[in-house]
Amino acid sequence: MDEERKKFFSRQIRIPSFGEVGQEKFFSSSVLVVGLGGLGSPASLHLASAGVGKIGLMDFDRVEFSNLHRQTAFTLSDLGKRKTEVTAEFLRKRIPKLELEIFSFPFSDDLSEDFLKAWDLVLDCTDDIPAKYSINDRCVRDRKPLCTASLYRTSAQFAIFSPEGKPCYRCLYPQLESTDAISCADGGVLGIQTALAGLQQANLAIRYLLDPNSVSVNSLYLMEWESPIIYESKIPPDPACVVCGDSRSSAENRKSLREISVWEYAKNRNDLKYLLVDIREEEERSEYPISDSEHFPLSRLKKGEIPSLPSASIVILICESGMRSLKAVDLLTDRYPNSFSLKGGRRALQSFLSEKN
Repeated sequence: MDEERKKFFSRQIRIPSFGEVGQEKFFSSSVLVVGLGGLGSPASLHLASAGVGKIGLMDFDRVEFSNLHRQTAFTLSDLGKRKTEVTAEFLRKRIPKLELEIFSFPFSDDLSEDFLKAWDLVLDCTDDIPAKYSINDRCVRDRKPLCTASLYRTSAQFAIFSPEGKPCYRCLYPQLESTDAISCADGGVLGIQTALAGLQQANLAIRYLLDPNSVSVNSLYLMEWESPIIYESKIPPDPACVVCGDSRSSAENRKSLREISVWEYAKNRNDLKYLLVDIREEEERSEYPISDSEHFPLSRLKKGEIPSLPSASIVILICESGMRSLKAVDLLTDRYPNSFSLKGGRRALQSFLSEKN
């Protein structure tokens, strides 16, 4: 350990359970952080501050005004910039000799076979269910430990799973993509609770890197804003889990048949048969309009109303992150069998198109 690092981490090295041996272990470790919002901002900072030698920053999004109350790596001057680039600059100004790798695209099933090979541990700091499933499935397949968290208004939960699963995220939520899960944009979220959850993710990751046996890999931790207590609930492994269960099969099956990537849509968007339908509510559409799209909100679909579209259309349903549009596919398939959800939603499409321009 060189003198600069020894001085920078001197207070931490003095902790008996760390010492120079533990600190060197951190220097040689690598963590991929997927999602750089309310969870990923504090998590990435404290992983770097603990001495994790290599950190991957993955996010396809750009900084928006509504992010700033909870996404602490960004300022007003960062609006419109890539979250990966701003976060990298934020960390480099604080941590010496930190190695960073930037991935300004979404985590998806199209990633290369060896994408996770370079990482010791993965943090899922995303805010949509399809991404969480994709990250979980790849981590189990590639035998990588996964630390995940999620927020709803003032409630937070977090967990870390072993490389083998048993349990994994799908054991906890086997069919969450088909439920009425609500996004931060719809339900709201308390900024300080996202920071606390992100810190807990970093804490679990740091403990795991120091000693994998020091953390429970079959526990879900629940944290409410109104209480200082963190509740622990055991997660039973699901023998029928499609990813880590005894009768595991491909976790893609039905979902892959219902989704289309932004690359595939962009390639065909000038084809008149491809019809983009925005299923967000009116206030979302007003704030972040999607050009060349029809509008039919999910709330009307849930009431049994069906849009009148050309019968031969290939209907591409789009929401903010790709979560609600999966539900919309379920509601439209009988009438329009060629209906698909756009992976990553508006944010993925905006990022892709701005990159092309």
